[in-house]
Amino acid sequence: MKNRPSVMPNTRINKTAAKVATNIRRELVTESNLRVLEALPAFQADDRLPKKLRHLLDRLDAAEQDKPLRKMFSTN
Repeated sequence: MKNRPSVMPNTRINKTAAKVATNIRRELVTESNLRVLEALPAFQADDRLPKKLRHLLDRLDAAEQDKPLRKMFSTN
């Protein structure tokens, strides 16, 4: 019998987990998923936020208009 180099189970699990995470990220940033996620209440800011935080979120929204979310989460 040939001696095969043993691959540590944790290494294999870590590689699989990394691939799964990459695939999930890729799916989340599709145009159809972004539209659905943006419409969900959990992804909308509460109206009772302090003004300063609301202002920062508005600035973030404006910046995202210039740089789509798909590019922000690029897996390259």
